[in-house]
Amino acid sequence: MRQEDTAARRNLLVTVAMVFAVFTGFAFVLPFLPLFVRELGVDEPERAALWAGVLIGVAPLLAGLLAPAWGRLADRYGQKGIAAKALVAYVVLIALCAAVSRVEQLLALRVGVGLFGGIGPLGLAMATAQAPREETGRAVGLVQAAQILAAAIGPLAGGILADTIGIRRTFLVTAALCALALILLLACYQERPLAERPQATASPGLRAVAALPGVMALLVVLFLVNFIGRSFTPILPLHLASLGLPEARLASATGLLISAYSLAAAASAWGLGRLSREHSPHGLLLATLVGGALIVAPMALVPSFELVLALAVLLGLVAGGSLTLSYTIGGLMVPEGVRTTAFGFFSGAALFGGAIAPTVAGLVAHLALRGIYFLDAALYLILAAAVARRGMARSRVSP
Repeated sequence: MRQEDTAARRNLLVTVAMVFAVFTGFAFVLPFLPLFVRELGVDEPERAALWAGVLIGVAPLLAGLLAPAWGRLADRYGQKGIAAKALVAYVVLIALCAAVSRVEQLLALRVGVGLFGGIGPLGLAMATAQAPREETGRAVGLVQAAQILAAAIGPLAGGILADTIGIRRTFLVTAALCALALILLLACYQERPLAERPQATASPGLRAVAALPGVMALLVVLFLVNFIGRSFTPILPLHLASLGLPEARLASATGLLISAYSLAAAASAWGLGRLSREHSPHGLLLATLVGGALIVAPMALVPSFELVLALAVLLGLVAGGSLTLSYTIGGLMVPEGVRTTAFGFFSGAALFGGAIAPTVAGLVAHLALRGIYFLDAALYLILAAAVARRGMARSRVSP
C-alpha cells in the first residue's frame, strides 16, 4: 500500500510538472502572435488582430470539441500513451511554427495543435486517476494552480525571450519545453495496467444535467465569464503600440501586463473561494460582475501603458474570481449523483467561451481596435442583471 501511495504522489507531481511546462511554453508565444502575424506580412493593425484572434482561438476550440474523443481513447488505451502522442505532436508542430513564411501556414499548424489538444483535461484525469478519493480536490487544485502559474509567468518570460532572441526562436523554446514534459512523462509516470483499472460506467448526458434548475443559466454565465477573461490577448500588443510604446518594448510590455493580470486573478480566485465559505457565492459573483464592468470600460480610454497596467491588475483582483464562484455555485445546485457529469459540462461551457473569445475580439478590433473593452463591459452588466434577477444560486440541492 505504501508503494502505491508513493507511486500516486510521484504521478501527481509528474502530471503537475507536465502541465506547467506545456502551458508555460504556450504562454511564451500566444500573446505575441499579433506581432508575428505582422512579421509574416499582415501590416494593417485591424487585419493583424483578426488573424491573431483566429490563430489563438482555433486550437482550444478544436481541443474542446475533441476532448470527449481523446478521453475515450485514454480510457481504452491508457492515459500515458495518449498524453505522450499529444506531446510528440506539440513538439513537431510548434517547432515547425518557427519556419513558416505565410500566415496561412501558421493557421494550418495551429489547427494541428488543436486536433492533438486536450492536455489540460487529460492532465486532470491523470492527476486524479490514482489519488485517494479524499485527495481528489487537492490533485485537481494542484493542476489548476500549475496552469494559473504558467499563465502568470509565461507571458512575461516569453516577452523577454521574444524581444531578445525573436519570436521564431521562442517557438523553438516552447517546443523544447514540450519535449522536456514528454521525457518526464515517459521516464517517471507509472500507469496502472489496463486490466487493473476500473471499468467506466455510463453517466447521464447533457439533457439530464440541463433539466436541473438553474443549470442552463449557469452554463451561459460560465461561457461569457471565460469569454471576457480571454478576450484581450489578440489586441493587447496593438493597443499598446497605439499608446506610443516603441516596437522593441511591445512584447515584454504585453507579457508584463498579462502576467500582472494573471497573478491578480489567481489571488482573486483564491480569496473569493475562501470568502464563499461564509458569504453567499451568488452575492459575491454579482459584485465581481458589476466591478468588472466598472473597470474594463476605462481600459479603452486611458492614455498610457501605466494606467492600462493598473486597471488590468484591478480587474484581475475584482473579477478574476468570477469563474471560481461560478463553479462553486454549480457545485451547490447539483446533487451528488450527477456532480461529476455536471462539472464536465460546466468546464466545457467555459472552455468554448475562452476558445471563441480571441476570434470575436479580432472581429471587433477590425471595426474598432479597442471596441472589445466596451463589449466586455456590456456583457458584464448583462450578466449582472441576469444573475440579480434569476438568483440562480439560491436554491441548493442536497447531495
